Amino acid sequence: MRLLRKHILWLVLATVAGMAGAFLIQQSVAARYISTAEVDVEPNLPALVIPYTPNMVTEQDVATSGIVLDNAASALGTTSTALQKDLTAVVSGTNATGGTANVLSISCSMPTAAGAQRCAAAAASAYMAYRNDVNASAKTRAHDPMIVTLVTPATLPTTSSGVSEKILLPIGAILGLLLGIGAIFLRDHSDHRVRDAADLEGFLEAPVAAVIPRAQHSGNVFIRQPLSAPAESYRYLREHLSPLIASVPGDGAAVLLVTGAKADDGATSVAGNLAAALAESGARVLLVDADLSHLSLGTAFDAGRRPGWSDLLARRASVDEVAIPVAGVAGLKLVTAGDVTIKPAELHRDARLAQAFTDMRAQADIIVVDSAPVLDAAHTIALARASDIVIVVADVRRTIREDVSAAVQQIRATGPRVIIGALTGVTSPVSGRARPAHAPEGSVSPAAKVPAILASAVPPRGPNGHRQEPFGVAHVPAPGPGETETDPDEGSS
Repeated sequence: MRLLRKHILWLVLATVAGMAGAFLIQQSVAARYISTAEVDVEPNLPALVIPYTPNMVTEQDVATSGIVLDNAASALGTTSTALQKDLTAVVSGTNATGGTANVLSISCSMPTAAGAQRCAAAAASAYMAYRNDVNASAKTRAHDPMIVTLVTPATLPTTSSGVSEKILLPIGAILGLLLGIGAIFLRDHSDHRVRDAADLEGFLEAPVAAVIPRAQHSGNVFIRQPLSAPAESYRYLREHLSPLIASVPGDGAAVLLVTGAKADDGATSVAGNLAAALAESGARVLLVDADLSHLSLGTAFDAGRRPGWSDLLARRASVDEVAIPVAGVAGLKLVTAGDVTIKPAELHRDARLAQAFTDMRAQADIIVVDSAPVLDAAHTIALARASDIVIVVADVRRTIREDVSAAVQQIRATGPRVIIGALTGVTSPVSGRARPAHAPEGSVSPAAKVPAILASAVPPRGPNGHRQEPFGVAHVPAPGPGETETDPDEGSS
């Protein structure tokens, strides 16, 4: 029923279409009028020595036989072939094997009422003339075993035959409604897109912390329209994330990775607006554009081309050089994608990420990272390993359920961590209720069944007071050609 209520307009249109189709069919079928004359077929008792009972089934055939049709067609000025399809004879009160009733109904169907009456009258007269042998002598007729008399003259029909509008229109409405229901269920069965928050939770196997309505300027709606419903939904997301952020051990910044399964899922919009919402609460926030294929955040915040994330990873620039304040949002700084001259997978080696996040944690309370889609870029997995919380974004109009499942499996393969969902692109803020995310137990995906933040997934504190990244020597790949091993604590002060 929920599915039908969601598509109530479609059902109404299907019902109206069914009624319109029935009306057009009724109008397109030519009107036909039926007139009937009844004759009585009885034994000619004075002429009979042996009792005789007429075979009425045979009389049906006689009434529509060639000789009767020829005489009737001649009287009407038409041909027997044309008349044959319009003429019928039925024995009243009998079945296919015959009966005792001797009344024969001769009916004719014509486009006009007067034409139908003339046709039925001519056919009845032709049949009676044939059976009563009107051209024979009186002596011959006296020995005829049957006599046919007219019981009811041909009637003048007042209405056309067929199904009336009063019956046809309701039938059309019912058929249209049934077809509409069938189309809805067929479309629902073949549509693999995420439908609502509950649907996303099922395939994500994690709670959905916010349902974000569609907005015209979705990239920075929190700044442009701070009192709008989409902006309020980001505050809603912020409040559900607050206990999860507070549960991250250590004094350094918590790293929030915002990603999606595929492109155009809305991850960039969620990252930018969530960062602004977190900064509004008084936190020092670094917003990082780590999607090196699209460079969307720099465009959304009019940052232009400048050193950024790729330069920080390559050690060509420091955090102070790449982090620029965002106008109108106190406490928010943006790190653009920067100048990408190395393959993203090479840039995002664990050692490089560890050093970059160590540097940024010293200057922020929260780090929000916008990354490429999980299923499109391998370096997103490296970012997931370095993050404390992963927010998986889905769009109700674009995201495929199976892609969500595949993406979250890739994220879980990096180790136990907090996974949260966010649904974008809904038509209204109440189209799906998000389930609150509690820390620490309620924040973990149901499939993980582990505490929200495990010790093995939390960077331990180093001797210099900063958190060390959870990448020991065993987890750091061997340096490539021309590349030297970097100490994570080096340059962090």
